[in-house]
Amino acid sequence: MSAQRDARAAAAGAAFLSADASPEEVFTREDLSPAQQMFGRIAEDFMRAEVFPRDAEIHAKDWPLTRELLLKAAELDLLRVDIPEAYGGLGLDKVSSAFVGEKIGVVPSFAGSLGAHTGIGTLPLVYFGTEAQKARYLPRLASGEWVAAYALTEPGSGSDARAARTRATPSEDGRSYVLNGQKMWITNGGFADLFTIFAQVDGDKFTAFLVERGMGVQSGREEPKLGLDGSSTTALILEQVRVPVENVLGKVGEGHRVAFNVLNLGRLKLGTRNIGGAKQALTRAANYAVERRQFGRAIAEFGMIKQKLGEMAVRCYVGDSLVYRTLGDVDRALEAVPAEDSEQVLKVIESFAVECSINKVWTSEALAYVADEALQTYGGYGYSKEYPAERAYRDARITRIYEGTNEINRLIIPTRLLKHEAARELFDAAAARRALEEPDAQTATPASTPLPSERDLLARAKRLVRITLGLAKEAYGERLAEEQEVLGHVADVTAEVYALESALLRTEKIVAARGEAAAAVQLDIARVYASDAADRMEHSGKQIAAALSDGRDTATLLEGVRRLTRHTPPNTVAARRRIADAVLRAGRYHL
Repeated sequence: MSAQRDARAAAAGAAFLSADASPEEVFTREDLSPAQQMFGRIAEDFMRAEVFPRDAEIHAKDWPLTRELLLKAAELDLLRVDIPEAYGGLGLDKVSSAFVGEKIGVVPSFAGSLGAHTGIGTLPLVYFGTEAQKARYLPRLASGEWVAAYALTEPGSGSDARAARTRATPSEDGRSYVLNGQKMWITNGGFADLFTIFAQVDGDKFTAFLVERGMGVQSGREEPKLGLDGSSTTALILEQVRVPVENVLGKVGEGHRVAFNVLNLGRLKLGTRNIGGAKQALTRAANYAVERRQFGRAIAEFGMIKQKLGEMAVRCYVGDSLVYRTLGDVDRALEAVPAEDSEQVLKVIESFAVECSINKVWTSEALAYVADEALQTYGGYGYSKEYPAERAYRDARITRIYEGTNEINRLIIPTRLLKHEAARELFDAAAARRALEEPDAQTATPASTPLPSERDLLARAKRLVRITLGLAKEAYGERLAEEQEVLGHVADVTAEVYALESALLRTEKIVAARGEAAAAVQLDIARVYASDAADRMEHSGKQIAAALSDGRDTATLLEGVRRLTRHTPPNTVAARRRIADAVLRAGRYHL
């Protein structure tokens, strides 16, 4: 790795718009170490041997069984991955943690229970807890003796977390706080033992607390949900719940730091679970397409079905590319700071807020697409609860809502870019206009790439982000935050850039290792994705240009958008057929 890349990694986050990575510098799924793969196999074997056979009971809301399975997962160290060794954990890297999450995600309801415990339930304590708090609670969470939950949302406050109405009143003797209020949509709410609960101290100091169930927390009914039927989701009722002052998590008035950083961590790892679910849906659909016969042959032979399977595989491959790239970059950046320095660790993770939000939005929408097309492949049987596509379709829907809605995350992407040290200088108006006027001949394309036109598109698309966000900042000034539609389109172009670059880098790395012939399917995927991404970026760019125009420079801006997203498509129909055939031959998603 070059010294330049080392420096960039240490700075961390949002560098993809201002610097070009090379294939050998990014982490891909193919780089998983033997130890990481072994841990994944342990998780996969656990799911196959222990969880799948109890699927009906899990979905019948047998919470004692869920707790029993969590204890078994702990015996295999699956609850210990993110907990420091000093407190009974393993303290492993984010790639290992996310890879385990992918394998657990094949049963989304159980993955929700386990993920809420190990992620947003435990990580607030890991990063914000005092030594005494960690020593008291983390060993119990690592062993599965206690189950954790995270309680932020309220009936009147979701994305606007600081509008919470739950109150924490200091006791007269100053030794405790008394909590009163209600929380909503709490995963593990029906049986968790330890809650991270957010409340207002003195009416305006948003603060996090570690609250044991025995302190008086009451659970509401199990919510009747669209999906994830086998995970507990309840309200929490807090009536005169007395919490010792030593159970304040972090500092009074800084609960937002706990909430937002923990959500970033959740988004970082959610991507592998989403793409893992998409792969499973594709595999089932492909197998069904081989078995189902119509008009005298398997429906897998029909072009329309192949187009579905091919595009589903494209989404899975590109999703893997961007999530493992982000995880690898985060791990690399974390290596540059002491693990025990929570403040520095959090700064590193926060610097990747843009990539985390892209991961969350892109992978949840990819999962939605794949789950929908998988159901369609089943035809009428897909609508039946006796077939697996129906449940996968319902379970997928929540991923666009939790961990911050996709709308909120779309707003985070451009607003954080404007604040980010590594990128904000790109977006002044003068820089934007220079990028608009820059001749296409100045775009740099690596001479050795097997994807020259796709690389050229990528270089121009990065300019499009700089132009659209820079001109939007100039046009709206302080009012930019209110122009959510424009910001949403900028976010979509930015996400396409990151996904496209991640897919190209991974593909080039595979070609370098195996040769073009052995990587023919991956090259097809990269070309198909680039072709469609160009169309999507042109669409968003046109919307932004029209919104920004004052009537005088509309033609200039629109011509700039067309020029920057211009791309001659390959034969994507034939390419998707080849991709689908590769999946059908393998009998599963295998890329």
